Amino acid sequence: MGLKKDSIRQKAMDYFIENLDATQAEVAELYRVTPKTLGEWHRKDDWEQKRMDYHTSPVKIKQLTQRELLSVAQGNAPKLPADTMSKLMAVLDRCDKKADPIVVARILKDLDNFICQINPALALEIVSYHKQFLMHRINLES
Repeated sequence: MGLKKDSIRQKAMDYFIENLDATQAEVAELYRVTPKTLGEWHRKDDWEQKRMDYHTSPVKIKQLTQRELLSVAQGNAPKLPADTMSKLMAVLDRCDKKADPIVVARILKDLDNFICQINPALALEIVSYHKQFLMHRINLES
């Protein structure tokens, strides 16, 4: 696949993911690719899951919540009842305080590899601390 087609594929995917109401047919027309090609990209790259992850991420939900709070502060009627907003904020706060051990392990491994390129001796020293920290995070999540 050429660079131009890769670029179109990435732009089409980004557009589809970010625009919850966009359909595959609309995206295919917008980026001038056949519906069959777009359907293959959609399936191979799991666009639906990426769209769901994008729109349900804690960061995205916080942004939407902040917009709602700003709108109410400006005197507009709330779109959600205050009780519902309160419950959603509580869930987000709990999510913020948790760290998936798998994600922590990936980050620590990436950090260890980075440090190893700069200072291999230091990397050997701190890797045991990283393992201990990971066990600590796993115990907190249990």
